[in-house]
Amino acid sequence: MRVTRAKLGLVTALGALVVAAASAATSPGAANADGGDPTEARERCATRLSIALLGESAAPALMTSADPQGQVDAMLGDAKFQERFARFVNSQFNDDPGQKPGDDAVYYLAKYVLQNNKPWRDLFIGAYDVDYQTPGNTATPVMVKDDPNGLGYFRSEPWLVRYAGNEQAGYKLNTAYHMLNNTLGLQLIASTNAPGADVSATGRQAAPCNGCHYDPWYALDKVARTLTRVKYDKQGMTTFTPSTDGPQQILGGVTVHDDKELITTLVNNVAFDFNVCRMSFQYLYGRGENKCEGTVFDKCMQAFKTAGTVQAALGAVAKDPSYCQ
Repeated sequence: MRVTRAKLGLVTALGALVVAAASAATSPGAANADGGDPTEARERCATRLSIALLGESAAPALMTSADPQGQVDAMLGDAKFQERFARFVNSQFNDDPGQKPGDDAVYYLAKYVLQNNKPWRDLFIGAYDVDYQTPGNTATPVMVKDDPNGLGYFRSEPWLVRYAGNEQAGYKLNTAYHMLNNTLGLQLIASTNAPGADVSATGRQAAPCNGCHYDPWYALDKVARTLTRVKYDKQGMTTFTPSTDGPQQILGGVTVHDDKELITTLVNNVAFDFNVCRMSFQYLYGRGENKCEGTVFDKCMQAFKTAGTVQAALGAVAKDPSYCQ
């Protein structure tokens, strides 16, 4: 099972370089602490915001704005931001680029959620299906459809097939890991099986495999037992059958019956909010948060808890005076 994810190069990092090369300003609209020109401080702020949020140099109107950070909400509603952030999220949630459009179900649903100003939790538990359009439709090969049985992108056929894995008994360990990773940011490093090791569901109960598969709060085998099982036939067709293992006690003692209960529990956990704000820092700074940025991180958490949108989380960070210092 692959449990690492690719880190794609982002233009976002240029925003950090722009400001790192400049002297710090007390605020975008005031003179620098060393008496520098406030106009230069505002221009640096405008440049940083535009590169980080939109991936392009600041427009003339933003460069001459007396308060560039006052334009953050407008940039967060821009189609360029929606496209860029959807691609960013897709790169964070997948191991590598998809081979077919449907493989990138995360991208299509993330863009839909942003365009329609939906709560970010809809990306994971919303009643949607992300699947191929009519065969031969190259203009829009993949579409987001309302589906009362949907679960964000987690029940979309292309995503299910992509992360079904190859466990001997059909337990979807790869799926379980990606659900935990995408919602809470859990990161595990794959280990190499020792020669002759028993990697069956029973064998994984013994050390050292039990350290990831059965004992911790994220016990991968127990999470996988709440999901459907995968089967491959001789023609390479993939089918999924209901679990017969019954409810599992996971996530610190929570009883979970199926994938919907699992994902709902995950997005209702404070760790979900934390992961959204960590991702916001990654997008805006090209890195995770630093310890000294605890106050801004708390603002992000509160903004996300109140509004429920990822735009609110990003805005709390980008509009803080420290972002343009």
